Amino acid sequence: MGQLIVFEGIDGSGKTSLSRMFHDRLLAAGTPAIWLREPTDSPLGRKIRRLAQDKDAISITEELELFIADRRWDVEANILPALRSGTTVVMDRYYYSNACYQGARGLDLEGILSANRAFAPEPGIVFIIDVAVERALERIRLAREGVARLFEKKDFLEKVRANYLALRGPNLVLIDGNPALDQVMAEVDRRYGEQSGTWSLPRE
Repeated sequence: MGQLIVFEGIDGSGKTSLSRMFHDRLLAAGTPAIWLREPTDSPLGRKIRRLAQDKDAISITEELELFIADRRWDVEANILPALRSGTTVVMDRYYYSNACYQGARGLDLEGILSANRAFAPEPGIVFIIDVAVERALERIRLAREGVARLFEKKDFLEKVRANYLALRGPNLVLIDGNPALDQVMAEVDRRYGEQSGTWSLPRE
């Protein structure tokens, strides 16, 4: 079986850039690897993105059902086949995002985790990239227009961040995402080496 490695954090944390960099380093080292993101690029995933952009609020129950349906598809179509072939899967978001984001909207965080774990494989390592909300929002403002109004409101992201910081588990690795990206990547490298016991990727 391949290894499942997940990058999590609030919007603007840098997790997308870090997960892509990590994936590139695996490939450079000759490790078979794929990079995936959630929501996916499936019709369900595209619907989730449209709803986040176009509406101030959607039904929390509908929202969670869409995310879980999209993840079921991703697990069967992408994640499990890759892992079974011995390929490392690097993910930008996974079910921890559902727990922390929909948990911030009032749903039971542990219940969401349990519902997902019933069908989705557990990651070997989850890097939680922690960034101050004001810093994250400034990064978002500078990086892109058309901000998703539902998921990028300050008070809401404060609740999401608190949920991430409250998560517990032997596979969870908290990373300070406030410094420059190369510094954060170096810390990801170091912590991955500690967690996995080996680290053979090329150092810069």
